[in-house]
Amino acid sequence: TVNNGALCIGAASRILGILASTMSRWDDAEVHFLDAITMNERIGARPWLARGRFEYARMLMTRDGPGDRRKALEQLDQALATFQELGMKGFMEQALALKLRAQGIDPTVSQSSIDAVAASVYVDKPDLRQHAAPDGTVTILFTDIEGSTEMTERLGDRRWLELLRGHNAIVREQVAAHEGFEVKSEGDGFMLAFGSARRALQCAVDTQRAFARHNESAEEPIRVRIGLHTGEAIKEADDFYGKNVILAARIAGEA
Repeated sequence: TVNNGALCIGAASRILGILASTMSRWDDAEVHFLDAITMNERIGARPWLARGRFEYARMLMTRDGPGDRRKALEQLDQALATFQELGMKGFMEQALALKLRAQGIDPTVSQSSIDAVAASVYVDKPDLRQHAAPDGTVTILFTDIEGSTEMTERLGDRRWLELLRGHNAIVREQVAAHEGFEVKSEGDGFMLAFGSARRALQCAVDTQRAFARHNESAEEPIRVRIGLHTGEAIKEADDFYGKNVILAARIAGEA
């Protein structure tokens, strides 16, 4: 027995937009993608609407004309929200990687622990309002070990894990001493939140001093990078995690 079925691939204009993009016919591609977005929104084809927004953003990033990155970020924010809600993990990861590129971070090139933590919290979007200052701001602090990839290869798994445990203990001791909150940690990377910019800055200073003391007698010195940025957590989560968190991560990456 053969049952009849139906397959929906959304508006045909999306396919035309992809085809025009491969031929570098950017203006035609933009018209097709916008038509597809309008149609898929009208018929309620949410997976295809999100994919159309993502593919339109990818075209804008490739064209890279005046204002294209701003428009791409707007499309990616909406696509990411839908991908996350519908559990489209593969597309969510692709869209997040493209958004990081649009914000000046290339996740395909030597991604650091800080980049990994920043990408992870963008997906999770933990609510930090309870850790905010009275004016609604939160100071984000990122830290990781400088040259950790090379150290891992040189030390081997056992010695690296021992060093990592010592590193993590020092970081967490300083976070507790300065009333911070550990938002996320992956490997040697930490994202921390503070309701006071002064406490966050003092935590950064004291953390560096703690590692300096540790290094005086350590067989393997640990050098850490730290970056901070203050933003308003009361705003929309996409805005906070799309701007303030990424900026703090980039500052730490340049430290």
